[in-house]
Amino acid sequence: MVHIVSPRSFPPGKGQLLYVKSKVYVHVTSSKKDNVPGYLVIVKPFPDSPKTDLVVAFIPESDVSQDDVNALDYFDLYGLDGEENNFYGNSNGSTSSATDRGNHNGGGGRSNYPKVARFIERPRMSSMSSFAFGLAISNIFSIQVRPKTTTLWEGSVVLHPKDVLEKVPALFFHDDESAGTKREQKLKSQRFDPFAENSKGGLYWGGDRFVSCMRNYCVLEESTLEKGMYLVNPSKDDTINFIPNVLDESEVGNGPESVGNAVNEFLNGAKWRVLTGLASVTSFAKKQLNGMTQNGSIPAPIRNLLNQPQVRVVGDDFDSANVYLAKWALAVQEEAEKSRKQIVGNDYYRELMESELGNETTVALTPQEVSRARRLKPVSKVEWESQFDSSGRLQITMREVLDRVFHGGLEPEARREAWLFLLKVYPFDTSSEERQQLLASLYESYVEYKNSWKGDLERQDKDAYWKDQKVRIDKDVRRTDREIDIYKGGDPMDVETTGNEDPDDDAGLKNPHLMVLRDILFSYNELNHNLGYVQGMSDLVSPLYYVLRDEPLTFWAFARFMEVMERNFVRDLSGMKEQMLTLTELVQFMMPSLYQHLEQCDSGNLFFFFRMLLVWFKRELSFEDTLKLWEILWTNYYSSQFVLFFSLAILEKHSKIIMNTLNRFDDILKYMNDLSGTLEIDDLLVRAELLFMKFKQVVEMIDRRNAGIGFSAVQGDVDSSLQRIPISKQLRLLLSTEPVIQRENPREVGDPIG
Repeated sequence: MVHIVSPRSFPPGKGQLLYVKSKVYVHVTSSKKDNVPGYLVIVKPFPDSPKTDLVVAFIPESDVSQDDVNALDYFDLYGLDGEENNFYGNSNGSTSSATDRGNHNGGGGRSNYPKVARFIERPRMSSMSSFAFGLAISNIFSIQVRPKTTTLWEGSVVLHPKDVLEKVPALFFHDDESAGTKREQKLKSQRFDPFAENSKGGLYWGGDRFVSCMRNYCVLEESTLEKGMYLVNPSKDDTINFIPNVLDESEVGNGPESVGNAVNEFLNGAKWRVLTGLASVTSFAKKQLNGMTQNGSIPAPIRNLLNQPQVRVVGDDFDSANVYLAKWALAVQEEAEKSRKQIVGNDYYRELMESELGNETTVALTPQEVSRARRLKPVSKVEWESQFDSSGRLQITMREVLDRVFHGGLEPEARREAWLFLLKVYPFDTSSEERQQLLASLYESYVEYKNSWKGDLERQDKDAYWKDQKVRIDKDVRRTDREIDIYKGGDPMDVETTGNEDPDDDAGLKNPHLMVLRDILFSYNELNHNLGYVQGMSDLVSPLYYVLRDEPLTFWAFARFMEVMERNFVRDLSGMKEQMLTLTELVQFMMPSLYQHLEQCDSGNLFFFFRMLLVWFKRELSFEDTLKLWEILWTNYYSSQFVLFFSLAILEKHSKIIMNTLNRFDDILKYMNDLSGTLEIDDLLVRAELLFMKFKQVVEMIDRRNAGIGFSAVQGDVDSSLQRIPISKQLRLLLSTEPVIQRENPREVGDPIG
């Protein structure tokens, strides 16, 4: 691991150096003799300064004392890398491990954190007698970077303050004079890696490491409108305004033609040969294929492709296996959607809402509302930490934090602390000291719960309910997420439990992490006697422990999570029944045509969503996507039941294919079950958000209409043809951000199965 030097106390009046670059110039005029040489530094003013209070400063050489010159020159050479010559590796020549490398984009093979502690006088923020200036990171709006090129001998950096009236000069990096840069260039050349870390294909220059170091202390997002313009800790609005229509490069390809090429490859693949080898055609299948070739919403490359003779042959020899046809149609639709996203960006989703729901509702979303639904980059650990001040209190509102997490999710490094807030283990309005006190109390309480069952040998030996719970927990824990690295191995999968094992006998449960899951579930029994353990709960605790890696913290995170999820596990299934009925009403309300088709196919009960809702899509999504979905749902940003809108988004995305190709219950059930492992979470989250906005607008429109009818009735001039449109309590509850809490009924004493 990288040893990051961070002293607890600083010399009086001094700050700690985090970055230094010598021979940085202010070009006052076009004449070289007027250039002002100095140092570009990042300084931590006080030991408890948060990252937003770090100072980026330019210090002219003429302003530096001899003591500070020595510190600056030494740090310029060795501060970030040490004095060893093995710049990128250890003494045996091997490269640094993943844990030693910077964990931010552009971090390359170095940590970019200080390896030595050096201090200088705290920089002046401005000077009347020189060109010295300093800006706290919180006061920097953007950084404009112009790398060194063959036509631009000196690269430069310009800091743009948030105060538009405040101006600071451009800083030019004279790499041929800087001892630190020359050392870095030499060592990089020895490693056959002369390239910059933050500009693709560019050669290394002095300002490149400045950008890499800044990534350790703030979020830098490069604008798509101007190359080399980095926004510093951008707000969501800044991201939308300056980084519009950012698409995954893997989806973009080389233009619409790439979509056609992808499907051309599909034509020549094994799947296509299987498709063309199927037997008899139905007129329905032929009609669907012919209809796709004339669909104006599909890009020209795909329409041309579908008109090729190979495709037309399939129209003559296609089997009536509607599920297979539906899957093929989905593949083509997804390729078409990717092309549309590339061409029109966020307008794609606006057009999608109009085309998919335009006939179902009469209200339209504004461009601003559609723009708000875009997905952002995940919150990094640096960004998360920048939201707190030196005492550990939030510097922004809780709503702003939830907004950011909802629209971007979290990077893995940020999850451990952030999840404790999202799950309400930590209140948002606490300081670091208060959270430490709370933590000590939670640890103590957990030990009491755990000891209450571990020490009760009589209950373990004679209590039928306890024995039944133990068998269920042991059985499920052994099967939980065994493909995940920490849960692999150490425990034979085929071990059968008899119910007579001692809970302290770990002979059959050798994986230490599985043992922790078991103990947490046993302890939860002590906290919630009435509910106890129900199959599926091990699926909920496993991801929590995977992220937190702390038994007491995982227990309390699980307990808070179960406050919301208990309704899914009550014995009479009333909680799941209510959610399924609410989802059914939501589909009827938002997509009546689809619901009518499902009802005709005996699928109106949406039974295929039962397992998905039970454990929040854990079986349908990859493990990483599950973590992302859960943290987004925990925000309750729009609704505490946003998972129902995520479900609605799945139906909305597949509605045309279901209505056009699937006409039997078995086919629909198989098609929906086969979606497992294929769901694109970001696309579905955008759709779900737009659907919620649409739902809210429709409800408000109906309320205004009903209010108008009521007012007219009072006046006596109501139109007899007008009737109030009822909106059920369940649908209105979808607009609430307060969690729906349902508790299990008290368990009867002596009941062996609860």
